[in-house]
Amino acid sequence: MRVNTQRNDEAVSAAVATVLLFGGVVSIIGLMLVSMVPIIEELEGSIERSDMSSQMMILAQQTETLSESGMPGDSTNVELIPIDGNVEWDLTRGGMWYSSTWQDESTFRIKQVLDFDNTIEVKHPETFTSSVCFDDLRLGPSRPFIYSAPIWADTAQIAISTGLAIPLGPVEVKLYQQEQLSQTLDLQIFDTEVIDLSPGISKFESTHELVIFYSMGVGGATLVSPSDSNPKDNTGRNWIIPLNDGNNRIHIMSEHSNEINIETSSESTDYFAVNQDEFRAGVTFTKEILMDEPDVVRVSTSTDSHIILQTDTDNNSGSASLISSNGNYLGNEFISPSLDGEITFTNPGTRSVTVTWRGGGTSIPAIGSVSVSWPPASVDGAPILDADGDIFVTWKVTDGVNSPGGIHLVAASDTGATSGKNHNLLIDNDGNSNSISITKAGVSSKWNITGDASIDGEVSNQIQNQIQAINSGTYNFNVDEGHPVKIHLIKGENGIIQSKHDGVERCSAVNMMASGWITVDLPWASLAGQEDLIIKQAWESGSFPSSLKITLIGHNGASTHSNLATSWVFHLSRLTYTFTSSITGMEVAYSGGAVVTNHPEFSPSILREPVDRAGPGPRFAATIPSMHPATDGISGGGKLSLDIELSSRQTLASEVAYEVRRGWAEPYGVAIANEASDGLDLSEDWTIYPGRLDLLNDYVGWVPDPSIGTSEAVWHTNGEPIQFSLQLSSLDVLMQEVIG
Repeated sequence: MRVNTQRNDEAVSAAVATVLLFGGVVSIIGLMLVSMVPIIEELEGSIERSDMSSQMMILAQQTETLSESGMPGDSTNVELIPIDGNVEWDLTRGGMWYSSTWQDESTFRIKQVLDFDNTIEVKHPETFTSSVCFDDLRLGPSRPFIYSAPIWADTAQIAISTGLAIPLGPVEVKLYQQEQLSQTLDLQIFDTEVIDLSPGISKFESTHELVIFYSMGVGGATLVSPSDSNPKDNTGRNWIIPLNDGNNRIHIMSEHSNEINIETSSESTDYFAVNQDEFRAGVTFTKEILMDEPDVVRVSTSTDSHIILQTDTDNNSGSASLISSNGNYLGNEFISPSLDGEITFTNPGTRSVTVTWRGGGTSIPAIGSVSVSWPPASVDGAPILDADGDIFVTWKVTDGVNSPGGIHLVAASDTGATSGKNHNLLIDNDGNSNSISITKAGVSSKWNITGDASIDGEVSNQIQNQIQAINSGTYNFNVDEGHPVKIHLIKGENGIIQSKHDGVERCSAVNMMASGWITVDLPWASLAGQEDLIIKQAWESGSFPSSLKITLIGHNGASTHSNLATSWVFHLSRLTYTFTSSITGMEVAYSGGAVVTNHPEFSPSILREPVDRAGPGPRFAATIPSMHPATDGISGGGKLSLDIELSSRQTLASEVAYEVRRGWAEPYGVAIANEASDGLDLSEDWTIYPGRLDLLNDYVGWVPDPSIGTSEAVWHTNGEPIQFSLQLSSLDVLMQEVIG
């Protein structure tokens, strides 16, 4: 059979054309899909940002209310429902700081304070800078307060420091014996414990700040630190004083008339100390307290005051170093006690100093000391001591002939504060045995003593505190290598001191005046480049500060060591929602009251500013909500429940300031500074004279300073002093997955 087959070229061409056309259409559709995927992803990212932003706003409102009006133990609950992203904690990339100056026409700026190395830079061009002191704020739930017991102490009397808001309790206190946990106490509010240190108790750890008095023998006298000290002059209005049984004495000193409340577990009594309008005299009040058993005494006053405590007054011994009106131990004006005894004036300078008081005076030679009987004859009240140079002042108990001894701080000559690298030891021969207690205020220190004897030594992580016997004479104590130290002079067999936790009062000398930035070493080891786990462990152990208080000390009038300014630096945990849009790395985060995002395309923007309060008049107040995750919480992308509990709230400052600044960690610092100052657009003065704060008279509020594009902002009040109030609320957060 024959088949006649013919090729139809037109049909073949049509078929090929159809296939090619279909392939082209498919390619075009593919290209369109490829080009549309980023748009689709970006739309999805916008949805995720919008959805989580609204949830973070609710979180911010809840934490703001809890922080400002809650009490310890109050809590709230917030649910977060992610779409496709993850909710997690960022512990090391968030933070902010506030600073304030206490002298007119002065500025205090800081930088590189959140980068985990062991240096910072400060700038104070107006006057000479003498020193800078650092306090670890121990901010966070897994950062206990650590107290190292001196090896000379026989007992420790402990109580809970209440501060602005009283914790519910009980507070867990751990006792360590040679770095091994020995005992755990559950300490209730307004309870006290007397701890025998003779079994070798060397350290205390507490979930809350404590008040601790270390005693040797039958005790003595010491200056008591207030619960919330005034950063300007270290005075206070509230004290927690744990006392043992026996006869005790509380002596209160102030510049003005005072209403005083003294409360124990059994009674509460009000007293009045009235200024007699005598020339250059303060006001004092003395209260004898007989304790049948250990108890906590709570003292509150109506004006800024100092308190000297004497324990076991039947034995009548003790000595106490006084703080000047400028806030440091080295000063030119002091309120003297009206207690019987003697006052020793010590001059660490190279020229003689004359000190006067109402009805008397004396001259103190260079690098020398003079003791006078106190109070002066025919003088009532508390004479104010005025010196024409900076001196140290120590009050001592005497029996009419000799001093029965005691323990008191020998403040540093180079910093004027509790710790430093140079201490002048002028030890008189009063029949008592003499020794010095050397405590590290950093990582390690190699020291030497010169003068009437030559001695070398070292304190380090292995040797926290050591005792050095010394004869009467004149000595110069110097740290040759390492960090500052604290020195206490021990005379005789009895004495008492109040001890603060290990991370406070670490001071470094500066001794220069500069118009630019000054680099200051931190007395901690550097953590630059370390992993988050290493940083968390360092925060917990105290080998690196979790947050800082920085005090600038310098020249003010006749004083060379006045508290000029204070900064508070906070490492704040960021609660971050991370997601992917057209690019990876997008986030919506909450930290310190602000809600921020880098969507789209890593452009930092502020969805909610950190909250502060202003007015009426030149007033500024802020409460910082500091959220920190519990160690057993989770993170992830499921439906999450956040249980937020207020653990503590403390006052950092409530004083008249002359400049208030705020800085924020990048990448959102510049955006926050610009967002907070959006009202500047309406200022005619700023439009005509941009960047001229001295000519800005029609605007009150935040201004980016020193220029546009900075992460710093200054609170501008047209040159008027600012009633400044700063509080910190610590919030513990447990994040758990919601089942069902």
